[in-house]
Amino acid sequence: MTAPASVGYKVDVTPFPAPSKSHSTSISGHPTTATTLYFADKILITVTQYGRLAHWVHVPLDVSATDSSLHHIHSDLDSSAPASDLLPMHQLTATTILGGTVPELDVIAQTLATNVASAIKTRNERELRTVVLGTGLDRSMSGREEFSELVGLVLDVL
Repeated sequence: MTAPASVGYKVDVTPFPAPSKSHSTSISGHPTTATTLYFADKILITVTQYGRLAHWVHVPLDVSATDSSLHHIHSDLDSSAPASDLLPMHQLTATTILGGTVPELDVIAQTLATNVASAIKTRNERELRTVVLGTGLDRSMSGREEFSELVGLVLDVL
C-alpha cells in the first residue's frame, strides 16, 4: 500500500485569537500558575496547583440596569465612614458551576472570583463579559496570607 499523495494547500500559522497572559509563583510551597484568556463573551481565568482544575465558578458583570440600588451608593451614607474600595462589589455574585465539593475551597474560589471580578469592573465600569474562574487549589490555601497571594497572582495576569 502506498501513502496518499500530498495535497497542495498552504497552512498559515496564526496566533491563538484570544489574548492571554500567564504567571507562575510558589504559594506556601505549592507551585501555582494563573492564566487569563480574554474571549469575546467571557474572561476565563485559571489558577492551578500541580496542574489541577477541579472547581469552576462564574461571576456575571452585566448587572441588571433596572435595579438602581446596585449601581449607586446612597447619598444618605455617612461621608466620614471609611471607604470600601478594597471590598468586593456587593452586586457581583459568584456561583459554582462545576465542582465545589470541598466547602473551604468553594468559599475560596467564590471569594477569589468576586474579588477579581470587582477589580475588572473597577478598571472598566463598562465591562459586561462574564468572569469564569477555574481553580485547582490545595486545601492549605484557606489562610489569609495564602488568599492574599492568590489575589495578587491573579491581578498580575489581568
